[in-house]
Amino acid sequence: MEKIEFILERISNIIWGNYLMITLMGVGVFFTIITGGIQLKGFPLAIKELVKSIKGKNQIKGEGTLSSFQALCTALSSCVGNGNIVGVATAIASGGPGAVFWMWIAGILGMATKYAEIVIGMIYREKTDEGNYVGGPMYYLSKGLGWKRVGVLFAFLMLIQISGGALIQSNAVAIVLKDIFGIKPILGGVLMGIIVTMVVVGGVKRLGAVAEKLIPIMTSIYFFGGIIIIISNINHVPYAIMNIISSAFNTESVGGGVLGYTIKEAMRYGIARGLYSNEAGEGSAPVLHSAAITDFPARQGLYGILEVFIDTVVICSLTAFIVLTSGVTEQNISPAIYVITAFGGIHHLFKYIIGISMILFAFSTVLSQWYFGNVTLTYIFNSKVASYFKYIFVCLTLIGSISTLKIVWLLQDTVLGLMIIPNLIGILLLSGKVKKATKEFLDYLKKEKKDYVG
Repeated sequence: MEKIEFILERISNIIWGNYLMITLMGVGVFFTIITGGIQLKGFPLAIKELVKSIKGKNQIKGEGTLSSFQALCTALSSCVGNGNIVGVATAIASGGPGAVFWMWIAGILGMATKYAEIVIGMIYREKTDEGNYVGGPMYYLSKGLGWKRVGVLFAFLMLIQISGGALIQSNAVAIVLKDIFGIKPILGGVLMGIIVTMVVVGGVKRLGAVAEKLIPIMTSIYFFGGIIIIISNINHVPYAIMNIISSAFNTESVGGGVLGYTIKEAMRYGIARGLYSNEAGEGSAPVLHSAAITDFPARQGLYGILEVFIDTVVICSLTAFIVLTSGVTEQNISPAIYVITAFGGIHHLFKYIIGISMILFAFSTVLSQWYFGNVTLTYIFNSKVASYFKYIFVCLTLIGSISTLKIVWLLQDTVLGLMIIPNLIGILLLSGKVKKATKEFLDYLKKEKKDYVG
């Protein structure tokens, strides 16, 4: 087992080398240029679209399975997870406060990449025999580029990756339930299995309905809890901001013990955390957004911009300021418990707030992973075969709650890296479709004299 772990770790380190980070950032720059900076000039329109969707006033005439808002919430359930809490804290511990600045840069560029993925996913999506819309990299690699075998390979890799993710996230829920609420892992696993079953038996429409209600609740709990902590340390906020900016460009080693932090560490860990958290370029977003009801692919692409903004600019930044203003970095504790310690420092009852947040973050991710598995099996086989996956998936959540998962983490990271490569190649080769779809949508808005900035 140790030998397998060693091999997987070596492969993972090779795949997730600096070249992949540079490539992901470069793809973000490329799509920023060809869309005319859509993440900036399209942001006001995206906010208006979101507000209309929340109020139920966005009556778009188009085909799809979920509303645009439900698709956004389902996608957020995938990328907003405990990585936004523990991952950001670890990035700061490893790369210094400057990592936060580079996380923001990765987020801004990731908005353009995710927009492009979603647009292409909408263009090449398909309708199943049951009337549900499905899409994703496997579909545009096959239909758009004629790479059928690559499409099948991608679907297979995604199936492995989300299965590992289900084990990891259910394990995270079990650990929090045990450490904070004193519930035994097996009982936590059974409880989670029951709730997951209640959702997945209802299919993608129930998933969308649950995500639509769950995501606003879980983000609000964490957001307002975090704001209280930051306000209680408000005097440290200006220092935290200055520290983030100055540390982002340090050429000389400062802080962090013997080796300290330099711009190299700040960039490495900040960019990695930003991209890993918002999932831009990974191919997950087009799978989830392809189910949306919309009239223009580019309109749904705007929701991808919001997805990255909420995940990276809002939630990850909130975690960063909780860590940097609370003084937990000066304590001799693991980065994994920075945020828990910060919450507990306000009042002992606050540990339950962070506990609930971590459970909801992990649980929402588990639900989205079932849908990934359903879509990949529909592509590889058919929707009938995919319908049986929910039974296997519930078993995975039970197993995950009582397992040790180091080898699963390594396998998941390796497979994820292998998925990114064909996806990036695919969206770059199909970039002309993104440029054309963006122009068509913007021309429509101008013709109809719709509200649009830019």
